[in-house]
Amino acid sequence: MNITIKDIARETGLSTATISKYLNHKRILEENRILIEETIKRLDYTPNRTAQLLRSKKTKTIGILLSDLGNYFWSPIIYSVTHFFLKYHYTVITCAYYFNFQKESDIIQDLISQNVDGVIMLPHNRQDNMYKLFQDAGIPVVILDQLVDSLKEIPVDCVISDNYKGGAMLATHLLEKGHSNIYIMERSVHSYTIEQRIRGFTDVFAEQGYDISAFRSDLPPVPFVETQSVISQGKERFRQIMRRPNPPTAIFFTNYLIASGGLSATNSDCCSIPEDVSLVCFDDDTLFKVMHSPLTCVAQDLSGIGTKASEILMQRIEGDYSDFPRAAVIDVTFHSRNSVKDLLSGMSGSTK
Repeated sequence: MNITIKDIARETGLSTATISKYLNHKRILEENRILIEETIKRLDYTPNRTAQLLRSKKTKTIGILLSDLGNYFWSPIIYSVTHFFLKYHYTVITCAYYFNFQKESDIIQDLISQNVDGVIMLPHNRQDNMYKLFQDAGIPVVILDQLVDSLKEIPVDCVISDNYKGGAMLATHLLEKGHSNIYIMERSVHSYTIEQRIRGFTDVFAEQGYDISAFRSDLPPVPFVETQSVISQGKERFRQIMRRPNPPTAIFFTNYLIASGGLSATNSDCCSIPEDVSLVCFDDDTLFKVMHSPLTCVAQDLSGIGTKASEILMQRIEGDYSDFPRAAVIDVTFHSRNSVKDLLSGMSGSTK
């Protein structure tokens, strides 16, 4: 015998409208919720999800669109978004366009054709405004990691880390350890995120009267493409810098991929950290904590980014645009480890 919501209503003494609200995750009185759940369990009721979706005209699907699924750095975001929406019985689809604009456009059109209820998207860079395709199709979208150039003309909800603050934290630490011969590695093409990290870093030294032009790379910016390619570029750049007549006493890695390349070079070239050069990085990684000299860094709250983006997206899916557009900034955390030599005392930094 198939159990229906009419049976649930009869057993609880509640209206079918109240039962329907509960099944569609709408707010009802707490005592009614408890009564309905007890009755559903007792009667072994299983909702007909297909019929519910047809009535609501929703697919109960969320899309995540990233630049590179081979980059495990984004895994905490994928996990937190999936975990958030599973509570509301959504299916989460994760896609990647691998820095190919045509592929990005094709995936967006595919997600639109599947009538997804919302999308969380990582743009290629600050010039990427393809999120507008979702908006034109009436699909809510939240973008991550970049404040895009088209934001004023085409508003969109954004969630980013406090990149400026993180850069400033790392600069302050190096300054306190007596470093002023510093190399920033690396700039990136059209990246708001990297630009803000560098700006926060250089502002600290500029305020103390240092010539920050000496910190900047005289090499072309690194294009963000496939993960291994960026790591390889980082490895070669590090070698070029350390072979100069007056190598820096400290290097600021602006992201973990560049840092991974640089650290690879230190291993193969027998460069001692921090005796030969001190290192700091914006981004943390499990490997950075288990090195012989654990890497001083600023860590992003990636899970927090995913959760905040999910909260905003759910708000839009439910039709609440009262605070649109939002630009949520998630705090970062500084970790002082042993990769920075104290030039004032000759000692390396301590782990906190």
